[in-house]
Amino acid sequence: MRRPVPAARHLLAGACCLAWLTVTTGYAAAAGAAPDRVDVGGEALEGGTGSTNPAEPTTLGPGLWSDTLGGSEAQNVHHFTYDRRIRDSTVHIGVIGSPPSADSDALKVDVGYVDEDGNLTSCASDDDSITYGIPQSVLGTAVSIGQTAADSTDRPPCLTAATLEIEVSRGSSSVTQEMPVAIKVVEEAGVSDPLSLPETPEAVSFDVPDAGDAEDLAGATSFDEAPELDSSADGVTVSTTLPQGSEQLWRVGVDWGQQVVARVTADQADEADFEGRYSGVPVRVRLVDPRREVYALTDEAASDQSADGSYQVDEPVDIVAGSNPLQYRNRYDDELPVVPGDYWIAVSVGPVDPTADLDPLDVPVELTVAVTGEPSGKPSYPGVVTSPDEGAQIEGYSPDEPFLVAEDTFSAVASGNPVSGDGWFSTRRWAGLGLAAVSVLCLGAGLVRLRARR
Repeated sequence: MRRPVPAARHLLAGACCLAWLTVTTGYAAAAGAAPDRVDVGGEALEGGTGSTNPAEPTTLGPGLWSDTLGGSEAQNVHHFTYDRRIRDSTVHIGVIGSPPSADSDALKVDVGYVDEDGNLTSCASDDDSITYGIPQSVLGTAVSIGQTAADSTDRPPCLTAATLEIEVSRGSSSVTQEMPVAIKVVEEAGVSDPLSLPETPEAVSFDVPDAGDAEDLAGATSFDEAPELDSSADGVTVSTTLPQGSEQLWRVGVDWGQQVVARVTADQADEADFEGRYSGVPVRVRLVDPRREVYALTDEAASDQSADGSYQVDEPVDIVAGSNPLQYRNRYDDELPVVPGDYWIAVSVGPVDPTADLDPLDVPVELTVAVTGEPSGKPSYPGVVTSPDEGAQIEGYSPDEPFLVAEDTFSAVASGNPVSGDGWFSTRRWAGLGLAAVSVLCLGAGLVRLRARR
């Protein structure tokens, strides 16, 4: 075996120091184990993780919270509570996760209340599971807890409950790797006369945008860093290349009355690239709403439309994910979208079969995104709001900023920045910067030793 030369030995010392940091901190280890996984973001929970004991749930406030599910079966279910800040509000609760392996996986959120007899009653639940062939794509689901119908005049318990019980769970007990998740909680003031607002369309319908001149703009692997597209009704087109097993994110703003459509296209693959391959590479496009629900609607009149495709030699890729117009009354009919704000477009490609002796392909795609319709149908929010017990008037609220996105922080949209403190310098980034700084010192130490021997 070839031994390191003296110069390399001292550089190796620095590298070993970095390796030790990787093992002891766990930060770089997690990042290196899955470099292509999406960073779902969120602020660290007090205590680091959600409670596994339903009798002692973790208290959540409005915002975006980072958690981890799995590692053991006991850690697959976490329990939380949220105390309403506003009387007769709608509380939007979502969870999004970044799957760690190619095995089957799923996420679920269940929200309810405890009645006078101490019984837990569910208000709503929803779930999401991995896409076959693209297991690394983000999972996301959400529920909205509030009034149940536009013409309702009563105050059901799910609307009046001061405390909501939240259960976030993982649908796989066989996967031992941890799944990073982010839990979104945003509270929306009640609306006067929702019956006067536009109805939900009877069927999903939209125009698919034509691809234009493409700008070279790669998406991000982080929700926080996703580039914002200056979209219009005509659409904007960007091009990027996705290595197999990766996912990229972009975002656009969507207001009341508007709808978003995303189209992904790719030319037929080169036959030489597919030598030894017996199937295409799965490609998918999804929308992610401000609550972190992941979805894709297709035009009900277009029977051949799909949000999932295959990069292959035989035919080009042409897939579409769209939405209904954003109307307040969509929530009453379990239709999407529900709230205004940032909408992310997630494009992903399937990984290489781990049992095959193949190099991963780079899949070149073009993404065209259009936001159609003029802003319209904005709900009428009250001039003032009070606490659930009709006590103190809530400060900081205004009808133009009805969404409580962080403690004492209202926003015009549901995707308002929930990170407190130093914002960009979240706990995660401080850890990364600290690791990088100490790594440089370690490598520097190796260089100093090398210089001293000369």
